Amino acid sequence: MILASIGLLLLQAAVPQSVQAPPGELPVQMGYRVNPDTVLIGQPFNLFIKVNAPKGVRFEFPSGPDTTTQNGIRPIELRGEKLVSMLSDTAVALYRLVAWDIGVQSLRFPDVRVTFEGQERRPSLAAASVFVKSVLPADTSLRVPRPARPLIVLPVFNWLLWLALLAAAIIAALLWWAWRRYRNRPKAPVDPYAHAQQEFALIERRQLLEAGRYNDYYAAMVDVTREYLAARVPGVRRSNTTSELLRAMQPRDGVESDLPRLLERGDLVKFARADVSLEEARQAGLGLRAIVDHVEARLNPESEAAKRAGAAGKRAA
Repeated sequence: MILASIGLLLLQAAVPQSVQAPPGELPVQMGYRVNPDTVLIGQPFNLFIKVNAPKGVRFEFPSGPDTTTQNGIRPIELRGEKLVSMLSDTAVALYRLVAWDIGVQSLRFPDVRVTFEGQERRPSLAAASVFVKSVLPADTSLRVPRPARPLIVLPVFNWLLWLALLAAAIIAALLWWAWRRYRNRPKAPVDPYAHAQQEFALIERRQLLEAGRYNDYYAAMVDVTREYLAARVPGVRRSNTTSELLRAMQPRDGVESDLPRLLERGDLVKFARADVSLEEARQAGLGLRAIVDHVEARLNPESEAAKRAGAAGKRAA
């Protein structure tokens, strides 16, 4: 209704193309207007139709332009639906159209049908047209087309480089894991007797007796002996006091019977700062080494100490 009213006002404001009835026929006046009359391809434009006739006249506006194709296209197409309105004895119709070919294009509308008391009039819309101008220059040779866009070139991903880096990272991780595993490998168990002999030899190489450090020599020999007994004799621990060690070990006769005296003298040297002479320190070292050999031969008959002890017994016999 609103668009039809606007169309009617525009038709009244401007001089439309009109069709009048010949004398003696049904008095009908029809006018139409194309706005704008010059468009570009695809640009919408409007067709306004106004019909004046006596009261009681029946109006029938066309539904739209002819939809048959021309050169494979439809030159004129209707957008949306037509709008029709009645104002007293005036009928107004509004069409929203679009053109798809250049030049003067006929709107290809059928006639409007008007009937009254058995009479019929068909005012023609064949002259309705629109001019569709081209966007090309008048001289097409002056038209300079844009340069063609380059083809989309996807970058080639260098997988070999990344695979080589990945392989290097994996190899480095494996080497690090192997090194960590090697560094943290469990240490092979050391034979207590062999370890004691190594420690005795190390003390002798320090030449503590030659340097006059008799107390240090005595205390070091006692410490090696206690560590050996804790590792070899069941029930003896490194934290045992001298009395606890002797009670757990229960020394046998022979050279082992000197063990209580040597250990107790060692406690006085370490904790009471008792002094020992060169000869006492040397004899204590020999006695402690003999005790270690004797215990090893007793507890491990297959050891070198046991074999040496057996060979010495045969020579003595």
